Amino acid sequence: MIHPYGEIRKVPLDYQGIKSTAYAVQRQQMHDKKGLEWKECGIVSNNYLLVPNSEVRDLADEIATESALTWEPMKTFFNGKQYAHFMQCKSETTEIAKDDDIALGMAFWNSYDGSTALQFRTFLVRLVCTNGMITKDFMNLMKFKHNKTSEGYDKQIINAAKVVDNCGDDIETVAKRMRTMVERPFTLDDLADVRNNLLGHIPVTLWGKITTHFLQNCEYGDNGGRLGDITMWDFYNACTDVLWHDEKPTMASLEHNQVITDKLLGAMA
Repeated sequence: MIHPYGEIRKVPLDYQGIKSTAYAVQRQQMHDKKGLEWKECGIVSNNYLLVPNSEVRDLADEIATESALTWEPMKTFFNGKQYAHFMQCKSETTEIAKDDDIALGMAFWNSYDGSTALQFRTFLVRLVCTNGMITKDFMNLMKFKHNKTSEGYDKQIINAAKVVDNCGDDIETVAKRMRTMVERPFTLDDLADVRNNLLGHIPVTLWGKITTHFLQNCEYGDNGGRLGDITMWDFYNACTDVLWHDEKPTMASLEHNQVITDKLLGAMA
């Protein structure tokens, strides 16, 4: 992974002495032969609010310290332009099924090219496999535009982040839907129905990875009937497992995780 916390700057663009109204965002990185160098990672407007990833990480640490819950870093994503930092609660869990618990998580997103808003959100973690389950419909989400209207974002996030100590109702709402997944049998007919009616927009390549991973862990009879105790919960976790543990993650991996989670949870009403 590219180092996410190097120096960052916003500098004016010009061509042969003619200044542009646009600015270049540049991050400092180590080159094998040249040493430290500046690399362009985005073109933004004059009023673009550049927020270093290091400030976002420090903000996450501050919230974790002030929280009544116990937190630890979980994973960090950075592709040179977009950043996401995830933390997991270690002090409280909620049971979905026997020996299958979930825990609260909080995430912070940022970008250097304006492609992703500065965000604070809560999400959930399945402990048995450490799959992150991202949702915007059922948990907290706060976005800030990268412009002057978001100045003072840190204080706003700290105040809003107090919700992490009071997420019990949200967690239980999601947990009930997940328990419904555990109880709902899942056949090949259901797989086709999910593809046609819920997840038809998922790219073909990703759908192939998910279904391959799911079917490799299932056994079906020749007639497509269900064998054993295969449920919607199994299928959903095949989705999050592929996306959360992708060896070459992208921001799209996180976005697809969110869409799939919201669609499948929404179907459990």
